[in-house]
Amino acid sequence: MSGQEIRRIYRTAREEDLPLSLKLTIGDKVFEYSKVQWKVDGRMRGLRYGTNPHQKGALYRPKSSKGGIGNVDWVKWGKDGPSATNIEDGSHGLRITSYFKEPTVAVMKHLNPSGVAVSREGDGLSQVYARARDSDNRAAFGSVVVFNNPVDRKTAEEIVKTFVEVVYAPGYGSEALSVFESKRDIRVGEVPAQRREDATVPPDVVVLDDGSLIIEDQYRTSILSQAKMKQLPVPTKKNPSDMEYVDLLHAWWVACEVRSNAVVFWKNGTSLAIGTGQQDRIGAIENSIDKAHKLGHSLEGSVLASDGFLPKLDNVDALAKEKVSAIVQPGGSVEDQSIVKACDEHGIKMVLTGERSFRHF
Repeated sequence: MSGQEIRRIYRTAREEDLPLSLKLTIGDKVFEYSKVQWKVDGRMRGLRYGTNPHQKGALYRPKSSKGGIGNVDWVKWGKDGPSATNIEDGSHGLRITSYFKEPTVAVMKHLNPSGVAVSREGDGLSQVYARARDSDNRAAFGSVVVFNNPVDRKTAEEIVKTFVEVVYAPGYGSEALSVFESKRDIRVGEVPAQRREDATVPPDVVVLDDGSLIIEDQYRTSILSQAKMKQLPVPTKKNPSDMEYVDLLHAWWVACEVRSNAVVFWKNGTSLAIGTGQQDRIGAIENSIDKAHKLGHSLEGSVLASDGFLPKLDNVDALAKEKVSAIVQPGGSVEDQSIVKACDEHGIKMVLTGERSFRHF
């Protein structure tokens, strides 16, 4: 098989015969779903394929749903449609951006953000996007980009400077769409906002290798404001400054949606490094530091969010070496007292959430 034939596999939709509707019954509750399809060039189209080209796949949305990824409207089609991973990246990006009231951008790769940025005073949306992309411009190649604000022409021009697979936003200016038309393959989806409190969704369902199921409550952090963050215990001698509390909150929100073990370095509205999926927490920290150095980011004065407790002193030692100013983490390690003492010795402030935010997807 030639390289050209292999490339064609990734661009060709796989026919599927999955049902048009589904019913999920959990106890006395019934959740009804409809297959999502879009009319393109006079015919109904669905997912290009599942996670990989040899897997058939279909997207289903709750029949009562009015917003969110299941209601995406493709204002620009390309590459024979979206794959399952394109939809999943969009969903995880929407989870991240939905925490923020300010204009926010999440650049997604393999269900994890490579970069996230929130608007600072005087920022245009194109600047916010550029900061999120350049947080890790190498990983941003072939990304899915998610906005919580409508995209304008200037931002669209910034997007098409590099290779982006899919863009999701709640709306687009007409001039923005004309910019996207210059790129044949890029897909552009308009996603109506979903109010979480109005959503009727089932608990999370995980299918195991033998067909067994795990059913659990959907995860969302309870720390949803700076006021809530400031109410959390601070075991160190020094308290975070107001600016550090803002950064800690933003870093925590992002860490809540990153695959465990997750750490997020954050400063002044921008992720500087995101560690994800490591078997050990120090590995996630070290990988993030190494990547930040390679990309030319200084971590001095940044804060760190960890989705699980810091288990060993080597975690704090590594952060102190980078002159990290504050940490937010659940707490609960047998080493907590030693870790707090080490933070005090290095002048690092620490906030304990009392809430673990593991995400295994």
